[in-house]
Amino acid sequence: MPTESASAANDVALAAVATMPMPTLAASSTPIPSPTLTLTPSTTPTDPPTLTPPPTQTNTPTAVPTATMTPTAVPVNRQCPDPAPLRPPYTRNFLGPIPWPTPVGDPVAHFEFIKPVPGGGRTIINKTFPYGSDGDGRYLIHNGIDIAGELGLPVLAVADGTVVVSQADDQELYGWRCDWYGHLVVLELDQTWQGQPIYVLYGHVLGLSAEVGQHVAQGEPVAEVGFGGAATVPHLHLEIRVGTNEFGSTRNPMLWIDPGPTRGVLAGRLIDPQGRPWQGVVVTLISADGDEAEFVNTFTYQGDPQNLINPDELLAENFLFADVLPGEYTLYVKLQGVEYRQPVQIIEGELTTVELVTEAYKTPTPTVEVPPTPESTPVPESTPVPESLPTAVPTEES
Repeated sequence: MPTESASAANDVALAAVATMPMPTLAASSTPIPSPTLTLTPSTTPTDPPTLTPPPTQTNTPTAVPTATMTPTAVPVNRQCPDPAPLRPPYTRNFLGPIPWPTPVGDPVAHFEFIKPVPGGGRTIINKTFPYGSDGDGRYLIHNGIDIAGELGLPVLAVADGTVVVSQADDQELYGWRCDWYGHLVVLELDQTWQGQPIYVLYGHVLGLSAEVGQHVAQGEPVAEVGFGGAATVPHLHLEIRVGTNEFGSTRNPMLWIDPGPTRGVLAGRLIDPQGRPWQGVVVTLISADGDEAEFVNTFTYQGDPQNLINPDELLAENFLFADVLPGEYTLYVKLQGVEYRQPVQIIEGELTTVELVTEAYKTPTPTVEVPPTPESTPVPESTPVPESLPTAVPTEES
């Protein structure tokens, strides 16, 4: 979702469905390694980028409940914040301070939802603004996906459920601030996930056709594509919320929606040897078919101080490629001057998983530039020799 100050620019991006610009990769004489779970660098580190070291961690005591404590549900605060909250800082090219969650069991897809707009096959989303990204620093971090659609296009129930919200949000808080979606519909699904309720939110919708308390079947219309709130151009913003119907309870919707018979999904993890996540790093998928390689970029989930972005409970991914044509690909990442390459295969209608373990974080070593002395450098007779030399200043190597 965009910030208010950038909503006009964001509306143009929301309607786009093209992939991100293609990178120029440095040639490597090292062959692509055979498929392994942990990658090894394919080149010797050179010119490492400037990376932010993980902050020092402080252990916080965890409260231990006593036998007399009874857990109670905390009601969701729907009061509009005044003033509206400011956009927090996010981090990219950053190593998270604590280990990322780990996968549970064998990877299993749960593509149980249909696409939320009419038409068979693939779900076309805005790939330049994926889940867990701030659109290269332009917007609020995205806790959903955006689907292009004409004004009035029916919006469908992705699964069976009950309508729990169908209204404007100018007086109640459901998003980043009030009047964030304009109008929204929220379904609480009949099914649960890991024992938790599932909520599906449709934002910027108009023509609300489902009432609170109404049970709807998968594929039944609940609203129409519209605009409002932070959006001035028609499109559908879709969120999957697990556990509670709150802005910070989302998961990546493309792990739930059936990719269709002609596309696949790649869920990945980019971590260091201690299991800490690389945040906001560009990851590139390079096709191996044809004479000319094609490039598709995405970002690992960015560092978010408010924890609005969450991985799947079983996959523990921190990046995702959705709507990918089947075929052989090379996954490419460059970090700290080291290039990593991993072959992957995308299968139609299926989920592929991959884990990339990088080298440990390298602390930049400061260097000192020592100025030449009069004894080591000849001075022309016409140039006066200074009485004193400047003091050397340490500079950090990038």
